[in-house]
Amino acid sequence: MSIRGVLNGILLLTLTLTALLVPVTPVQSAATPQQVLLLYDSLAKGTTKEGNVTELQRLLASYSIKVTLKGLDQYEQGMLDHYSKVIMVRNAADILITNKFYVEDWGHYQGQYLHIGYSPPASLKKKLQLTTDVIYDGNDADLQIGQFSEIPIQVQDMLYIAGSQGTESLGKLSFQEDGLQAPYAVSKGDDAYVPYFEQGNVSALAMAYVLKDWLHITSTPKVYFAIKEIYPFSDLELLTETAERLYQGGIPFLASIRPVFSNTDYPAMQRYLVAIKRVQSNNGSILVNAPVAMHSTSTSNMDHSLQAKMNAFINLLVHNKIGPLGIGAQMHWAYDKEYSEAGMGFFDSVILYPDENVDYMEQSDTSKSFPSSLYSVPVDFLQGLQTSNNVVPELPMDTVITVDMPKDKEELEELLKTLEQYWVSFADYKQERHQVVTDVNTITSSEGTISINGQPLSLNYTPETVDSDYRYTEEQKKSFTTLFNIQNQFFIVAIMISLLLFGGLMIIGYRMYRKKYLK
Repeated sequence: MSIRGVLNGILLLTLTLTALLVPVTPVQSAATPQQVLLLYDSLAKGTTKEGNVTELQRLLASYSIKVTLKGLDQYEQGMLDHYSKVIMVRNAADILITNKFYVEDWGHYQGQYLHIGYSPPASLKKKLQLTTDVIYDGNDADLQIGQFSEIPIQVQDMLYIAGSQGTESLGKLSFQEDGLQAPYAVSKGDDAYVPYFEQGNVSALAMAYVLKDWLHITSTPKVYFAIKEIYPFSDLELLTETAERLYQGGIPFLASIRPVFSNTDYPAMQRYLVAIKRVQSNNGSILVNAPVAMHSTSTSNMDHSLQAKMNAFINLLVHNKIGPLGIGAQMHWAYDKEYSEAGMGFFDSVILYPDENVDYMEQSDTSKSFPSSLYSVPVDFLQGLQTSNNVVPELPMDTVITVDMPKDKEELEELLKTLEQYWVSFADYKQERHQVVTDVNTITSSEGTISINGQPLSLNYTPETVDSDYRYTEEQKKSFTTLFNIQNQFFIVAIMISLLLFGGLMIIGYRMYRKKYLK
């Protein structure tokens, strides 16, 4: 054997051994979501704190957290042992913890703990060297947290941190009348305390910062813009104009469309699909909005067809070269076994809107989490965050600013002027990773490209016309047509002959009686 052959053999052997020794990197699967046990003493119905537990659920969802929600009276023995992160909401100062199982388990709990509201446990007060006080009269305060400063907030009977030692302060409250300053929240190690949190004001923004710090979230948040309430009977020409104007203004957006489950071959539905394609071609990302769920209260009559209907609608969109990337739904859908799986199970990306009409089919105390989950706020939210130069600073979580579909051109112009007032850098939804899977189709997006079953989807729009000459009622199949025609002709002839005979008899009778009368 030649020297060259020996060298080639050695080289081949070396490469083979190298390939065997280098470890194979497995395909990355979806990361297991963080889990939190969320406990509360009451839902504070009829008070200013009503709704804060629900708001906390939405904030946790925006960080892709899987939440188990329990009232303190529902706590079961050993539950704390299954969670490394626990949040307690105490909305009432006069409610004592009487659940002996929780009291016993709390004594040896070692995980992360976030306390919100009244009555922080003695161990937390000791760790934080914490003292609290209450401002009973109405007062105006300014909130400073993150990149936001001097956001006005009106408070009533507010619990605040009077003192703490060896802690990290999160945000600051400045009370105008008393000249008092206090941290919004404090933390030390894995524990944190927030005295004040309500739904519907900027304390939700402050709580988002606290959660981000407590959960150790490091990802860079983004802000998106979405149009909701798009139906087949919306003004589709106005929808197209809205998409074109946003595209011309350099604003990427999401369009949350209502699904249609029947009569999808009607011209009205075809025009709807054409309008959606035109939206998609103007840099609009398509989301499927959850349908209005109507179901029977009887267990035996429950409608379990949602999964098949959603599957068929997504496939219909794909058939028409439309690539949906996520779903928009009210938050309680994530806490319903049927809705979360049958309706939302196709998607790994979601917008959770505030609840309006809560109607569970099969309620669950544990939420479904999504790798991509946007915190939804109306466009009016921007007004409460005004700065001197109208530049909105970076928000702590992925957020979507939502508006309803404009009803006319005047509303469209007003919307565009509102967006021009604020310097918000809206992100393109398609740039992130999203996936939608049906029985026959897989839609993905990454770095601005949408793919269907591995093939890139062209977002260019080719003008289409919809034929309105449509037979809405199918022509019924005719049976015995010839027989009925013969019968009709026979009866017509028989009737005519009968009339002639009857007429002849009348004439004959007339003449006979006339001759008799004249005699």
